[in-house]
Amino acid sequence: MSQIALDGELVNLKSCKVELSMQLADQDMSGQTSSTASSEQGDKAKELKVTGLIPFTDAAQLSRLFELVTAKDETGNRLVRRIGSELARVVKIRQVKFFGQITAPEHPTLLAWNVSFQLREHLSIPEVAEQRQTQMDASTEQGTENTASVIPTAAITEAPPKVEVSSMEKFLTGVDSIIGDPA
Repeated sequence: MSQIALDGELVNLKSCKVELSMQLADQDMSGQTSSTASSEQGDKAKELKVTGLIPFTDAAQLSRLFELVTAKDETGNRLVRRIGSELARVVKIRQVKFFGQITAPEHPTLLAWNVSFQLREHLSIPEVAEQRQTQMDASTEQGTENTASVIPTAAITEAPPKVEVSSMEKFLTGVDSIIGDPA
């Protein structure tokens, strides 16, 4: 049986089940032919579907769950929450946002609500890596343009200054700091 916590607060669901899914996006490149060619469109965020029961006697828990779902930050966006779940830990999901639909119909035979909601990974590892690569590419292009316009031609023949840390090392250090130590 699974357990899930959001920002350190246990979501107390009976018979809790957590399902993982991830969209591997690609686009068909075959046109009108029978080719199987496709182009990859990147790894999308992982999604967790959480289901479980909340007894009618614990209406406060259902109320609290809806408070968590509808909470917004000062700019009006849904809050990003730290997640505590064995499945989330295994697949390295650290932060999530509620998305889609939350349902809580009455269970047909038990005196309980049959709760279901979805969480989407926030700032996935591929997303962070893609953002950092874009930033590094932009700073490299900008630095090259500025350097070329500032350095006189006589100085170009001199040896370039040594770089202590490569951009790849900076990138890997950033990814390492985001991933962190396993809990």
